[in-house]
Amino acid sequence: MRKSLIGLIIALALLLAVSVGVTVAILVASSKPVVNTFTIGGVDITLTETTTEYKMTPGVTVPKDPTVTVLANSEKSWLFVKVEKENDFDTYCTYEIHDGWTALEGQTGVFYLMVEKSSANQAFPVLKNNSVRIRDTLTEEQLNAITVNPTLTVTAYAVQSDGFATPAAAWQALNP
Repeated sequence: MRKSLIGLIIALALLLAVSVGVTVAILVASSKPVVNTFTIGGVDITLTETTTEYKMTPGVTVPKDPTVTVLANSEKSWLFVKVEKENDFDTYCTYEIHDGWTALEGQTGVFYLMVEKSSANQAFPVLKNNSVRIRDTLTEEQLNAITVNPTLTVTAYAVQSDGFATPAAAWQALNP
């Protein structure tokens, strides 16, 4: 009887050990992994213009249509244009910047705007009425005295807006 009692105690002890092990196994849990994927965003732009050479005739408005296009699915961005006048451009011609562009404080000829992300291309003309006006006060003598033709150069830049609270900070990061 004693052997049966010892056998019974051992059996109960084993049963207790197995049930504790099962309980521990039931209390242990794990989650499925969460995969974080980091993709590369982008900002893509083009700068186009129909014509780049013009005849200067006093009083004439010539078509000049530099247009910056932010391509579809580009990230929200700061868009800049730098307009550079050379060879006495202001003596011979005038123009205005298209509505929507804002002059960047402290930078000559730099203008900006904020562009939201879009699934479509977004075009932004640079010059108001897509034109440059040849001054009507020019004389034939002045025009014949030109040795180096005046130029107007437009360059476009874009940078994602994330990380840049102001257009000045974004422009500085571009460091053109």
